[in-house]
Amino acid sequence: MPDLGEGLEDGEILTWHVAVGDDVALNEPVVEVETAKAVVTVPSPFAGRVVARFGDVGATMRVGDVMLEIDAGEAGSVEAVADPVATSSPRHPDAVADRDDAPMRPLVGYGAASDGPETDVEVAASAQAAGTNGKPRAKPPVRKLAKKLGVDLATLTPTGPHGTITRDDVRSAASRSAEGLAPVPGFRGRTPGDVEPIRSIRRRIVDKMEQSRRDIPAASCSRDVDLTRLWDLRQSITRHEHDDRLDQRITPFVLFMRATVLGLRRFPTLNATIVGRDPDNGEPGEIHLLEPINLGIAVDTDRGLVVPNIKHADRRSIVELAADLDRLIERSRAGQLTPDELTGGTFTVNNYGVFGNDDADPIINHPEAGILGMGAIRERPWVVDGQIVPRRIATLRLSFDHRICDGGEAGRFVTYVASLCEEPARILLQEW
Repeated sequence: MPDLGEGLEDGEILTWHVAVGDDVALNEPVVEVETAKAVVTVPSPFAGRVVARFGDVGATMRVGDVMLEIDAGEAGSVEAVADPVATSSPRHPDAVADRDDAPMRPLVGYGAASDGPETDVEVAASAQAAGTNGKPRAKPPVRKLAKKLGVDLATLTPTGPHGTITRDDVRSAASRSAEGLAPVPGFRGRTPGDVEPIRSIRRRIVDKMEQSRRDIPAASCSRDVDLTRLWDLRQSITRHEHDDRLDQRITPFVLFMRATVLGLRRFPTLNATIVGRDPDNGEPGEIHLLEPINLGIAVDTDRGLVVPNIKHADRRSIVELAADLDRLIERSRAGQLTPDELTGGTFTVNNYGVFGNDDADPIINHPEAGILGMGAIRERPWVVDGQIVPRRIATLRLSFDHRICDGGEAGRFVTYVASLCEEPARILLQEW
């Protein structure tokens, strides 16, 4: 089990891509592992034949545990994936490159041995490699659904991109085979009577939510905001982008993100954290007002809630924020987030309005000082210049750490962000 970085100590085996006796190529995906933060495809650090495999699907493996043994052929020895050279972290790829018998560097953990996420080319190459030996390609949630419904993935004709089996493929096959007798699964394949173990990402969610509620005396404030002008502005920006042959969709939430960043610059106690506090020893700690604004984005996925973040969001233009948002959402739902994308956030925004919710009670992402949520944008009667007219209205709600930020400052922050959204030209004025 390779060291995947960021303090991750173990992972759960989701899918084996190889069996004993299979021939594997260097960098061919051999197993998918789910950590507390992401799904990781672990590639083979050697070319050869699989001699032994350790750990069944569902087993939890700790870093350093032997998962696979590969006969390297001419090397005349059996190598284990737990070899410290073979399992160099993505942060230290040169350990393999320096070996005389390694003509190319193996991919470990998150893909290419580099300091950044996989490129599209590398992702495509990984997808092609996953289809070798005639094995079906499907994401972990789809495999889980197939197992639940008793569907053999090898019998399906994939309809997804790059020959990937989709949820609809599995459900259609289950419907045909059961002739309508099987229970219809609920949301995301769940069925009444199921028992779901708390592990991997769900375990991480449980720990974070309990820690937040236990350690942070949270308070909240809210404000209804007229987003009519912001709605019109995002349509104008998108139209001009298309005229300039750019292809980036600008949403109201992106402009709201930009307004939030500007608000955090004016009210820095909400982009802060407490360091060194130890109530047992009487240490009050210190409040650190953080320089970078690493904006966390709450993303709903098949595997649970994840919160990747945009590093230095205050330095990003509106178009760049939109591109970052789309990229993080796509990588979140594909289970391809890196530990770096999932750690280091300083403040979080949440768009629960996409689910049709007008308001919510967002929980602070510990150890941050606040989270700002945006409800659904609806046409409602609104008073403008003494007249009742239809306007596009949404509710903004801030949950904040009352140890760090007082109610007066929190209320002014929400009002300031709302005023930027109501007069969005100010967002553009302060952007450059």
